[in-house]
Formats: sequence, C-alpha cells, structure tokens
Amino acid sequence: MDSSQRIARNAPCPCNSGKRYKHCHGALASIGPPETPDSAVRELLRNREADELLRQRHQGHGRPIITVRHAGHRFVVIGNRVAYSQDWRFFPDFLFANMRVVIGLDWVRDAVIKMPDHSLLRWLRRLEDARRRFGVDRPIAVVGYISALNRFCYALYLIEHNDKPLKSLLKRLRHPSDFDPACYEAIVASAFALAGAKIDGAEDIKGNQPKPEFIATFEKGQRYSVEAKRKRSWKAVFDLDSEAFATELQSWIRDKLHGASKKLLANPVYWFELGIGEDLTEAQAVRLQSLVGTAVEKAETLTVKGQAAQPAYVVITNNPDFANDNVARITQFALLQGFRMEDFRAGLLDLEIAMERHDKHRPIRYVLECLLQVQQVPNSFDGVPDELLDASGAPLQIPKIGDGIAYLRDDGTEARGRIEEMTGAGQDAYVVIADNESGIRHIARMPLTDALAKASEKFGDAIFGKPEGPRKNTTDPLVLYDRMLEIFRRYPPESLLNQVRGHERIDEFSKLQPADLLIRVAREVTKTVYSLGTERKDTPEIGAKEIP
Repeated sequence: MDSSQRIARNAPCPCNSGKRYKHCHGALASIGPPETPDSAVRELLRNREADELLRQRHQGHGRPIITVRHAGHRFVVIGNRVAYSQDWRFFPDFLFANMRVVIGLDWVRDAVIKMPDHSLLRWLRRLEDARRRFGVDRPIAVVGYISALNRFCYALYLIEHNDKPLKSLLKRLRHPSDFDPACYEAIVASAFALAGAKIDGAEDIKGNQPKPEFIATFEKGQRYSVEAKRKRSWKAVFDLDSEAFATELQSWIRDKLHGASKKLLANPVYWFELGIGEDLTEAQAVRLQSLVGTAVEKAETLTVKGQAAQPAYVVITNNPDFANDNVARITQFALLQGFRMEDFRAGLLDLEIAMERHDKHRPIRYVLECLLQVQQVPNSFDGVPDELLDASGAPLQIPKIGDGIAYLRDDGTEARGRIEEMTGAGQDAYVVIADNESGIRHIARMPLTDALAKASEKFGDAIFGKPEGPRKNTTDPLVLYDRMLEIFRRYPPESLLNQVRGHERIDEFSKLQPADLLIRVAREVTKTVYSLGTERKDTPEIGAKEIP
C-alpha cells in the first residue's frame, strides 16, 4: 500500500464523492479512537447490509440461496422442499441435478432412448463430454450450450424457489417440438418470480377466454397478462444491411403483435425472442435494437376487428446461446418499448410528470432488471459473484472495512491499523485507517488487482463491506430520483420530513403515509438537486429502455 498522503483540506476528496476533503474523509483525522461496542455493532450491521446488497446485485431480489453443508453433504432449499448430495461442488452441479428432478427422473431416462434429438438431451450429452475432457474441479468455460443449460436450470429453480412449479410449462418442456418456446417462457417467468410476482400458469386460469402464457401478480396488486413467443428459424441470412433480413424481422414482429393483440388480454406484456445465434458485436446489437424499435413503431397501425390494437408493453430479446450451441460471444439484450403507449413517447416533460410515469411503469422495468440476474447464474453456493472467484471457484481475498492492515506512516515506519472506510476509484481504492496505537486516522491509496477493479466498478463499494452500489450517472434526473429513493427508504418519517423542512407544503407532507411520504420527499429533493444543475426543469422521456 502507498504511504498515507497529505491532502489539502480544500482539495477534492480522492474518494470521488464530489466533496472537499475537509468535509469528507478529511473530517475523520481529528476524531478519537473508535473502539466502542456500539461502533463495532454498527460495523457488523453495515457489513451484513453490504453483503445483502452484493447478493442482490448478483442474484436479484428474490429469495436467497438457502444452503448448508453438513456431514459431508450439501443441503439446498428449493421452495418447500430440500435436496442434498455429496457431489455438488459448484451451484450449477445442484441446478443440473435439480432440473432432472423437476422435469422427472423417469422421463429423462426414457427420453435418452426415445427422443435423443430433444434440445435438453443434446445439451446434457455435450455437458457430460465436456466434463470428461476438462474434469469437475473447476467451472467449465461458458459457450452457447453451457450458458443455455445453466440458465434454463436456473430458471426452473427460481420459479419454484420464489413461487411454485408450473405444471403446464413442465408438460410442454418434455415435448421435443415445444421445448424451445417453453424454455423461453421459463426464462421470462423466472424474471417475474425473481421480481416478487406470483405466477399463475395456464392451468390456474379459469374460463374459456383466450389465455396468456401466464398471469403475473405483484404484491401491490398490479396484474399483468404475459405472452412469450420465440422465432424458431430465419429464412434470411443475418445481415443488418440486407433488405430481406429487415423485411423478415418487421414482418415477424408485426405478425406476433397482431396475434397477441387478438387475444384482448388484460394489461398485456408481450415478450418476443428473435433467436439470432450470431456472435454479435456491441455495435451490431445496437443497430439490431434500432431495427427492432422501428418495427414495433410501424406495427402501431395494426387493427383488431376494425379497432386499433390495445396498448401493451413489448419486450424484444435476443439470446444467442439458445439459438447456437457453439456461440462464444454471448451478447444478450432486452429492449422495452411501449406499443401504442403515450407514456413511452419521446419528448420533453415536466420533471414531476416524468417521475410519475417512471413510477407507473416501475414493475415492468424492475422485471427487466431481474432478467439481468437470470442471465448471470452463480457458480458459488454462497452467492459470491463470479468476478470475486478465482479460476478454481474459490473466493478472492478482499480487504474489507474492519480488517487489520499494515501501512506506512509519513516518516516511513511501518504501523498497524484498522480499515474504517474504503472506496474504489478505478485501479485503486482509498482507505481510511485508524492507527492501533494512537487512534489517529490516515488516508492511503491501495492498488487493486484487475479482478478487484472490475468488480468494484460493477458492484460498487459493497465488495469492501460498505453498503453502496456502483456510482451512476446522476445527471439523468430519473436516475437521480431512483438514487434518492434508495437512500431514503430506511429513513423514519421524522427524518424524511427533515429533508424538506421549510417546504411550503410541509404540513401536507406530514399527513402522508410512510410509503407516499418516501416518494414525495425523493421527488422534492430530486427537483431541488436537478434545478441547481440545469436552467430548465424539463427532462427527456425515453421511448425505449435497453437492458444489455
């Protein structure tokens, strides 16, 4: 570690907080020794909160992995049942075994003989071949079929662990011609389950009216009818400059929108998978999304029984791993667009209206965020992100708040202290150290390995035991609003009201329920902060949202 540095009190703090050093980490220099029971307890709680934040960043916001190792066996909870084995070293080992149980052990044994061309059986055969070649002591390098099998098995686990198995879905997964579209449905359903929605499959929906793939109901009562369709094959060669490819793309999206719209579903969400198995570059993915957005916009002229098609959320995805067993660069994306929904029209809006619309569509945007987690299957039973594992799957050694550490004083002598604060800044971390002998605090720079620097950028300071995620671009007022909600969500009502003390509507705010007060305070603070950095209070409303 570099020796502690002398920093001018009025200089910017090296932690990149945007504050002056004297008002940030520099303010710690004159504080006395911190060793009190209360501070130790606060530190433990802070570390626990950071661990939970890190878990959520990696696994989503559903139920955590519940597991324990006992008497040489690994026990894992899945919903209301428990599975165990001596042979599961990595989390995917459990997922593969659990999938066989959910699909049916007898069916798997029979299918090996009766339907060897079934996509699931093909993936399993290739997995066994890879294990024979590379062994089982480390995670297998991810290519198309490995990624697809991992994500499929993870989706089945997430659906049951957060809700319940879907009988109609399992039935279609067992049929060779139905597996591919049903597999995509499982991925979509698992994202809703991870977001906290209750899933009702076709077998749970009463009546003779047209039915969606499933109904998703959130805790606050929002209820969505979800359609999930996948393109089976392409006639045109993939070429973003080809008129034939663009025509087939637009025609397929229009046909799927028309077919889904004819069902007249309540509060519909349409998920369409393109099934392009190419090694897309980031630039190609961006161009493809542009073509998709244009196709959805052009389809808004559709009519059903002489009437304009009903508004709907449309999510277009592309998962090359499910279309190509050997794809190496797995560039996935999901694009959310409002089909005939005025709220998704691009343009300038008053900030209050923009935040209102932002909250209105939050459940579906939240599902897309959870979809990111479905695409990142943990290798560790402890839920440790892969970025924090070495090549053998063992956790990396990471310095954390509360750890003892050796450092150099200004005079070059070595001393020992304890990490009190730590924040990442590119390839380095800045550390506040309390000296064991004097209690005086010093700030020092700690170079990070490439792996830790990348993990810090992705997960924020949570990897160091500090409950803060990655820093976001708060020049976007809606990102800033989300950040205010995150900061204030643990504040009691009195503390929330303190944030807007002096507001002309403070008496009105004081009568709000806690959940409504949180939203109102976050909005008022966002307006104040945003107005300080811009001459106008209008903000662009984005017409489409990409989840990479």
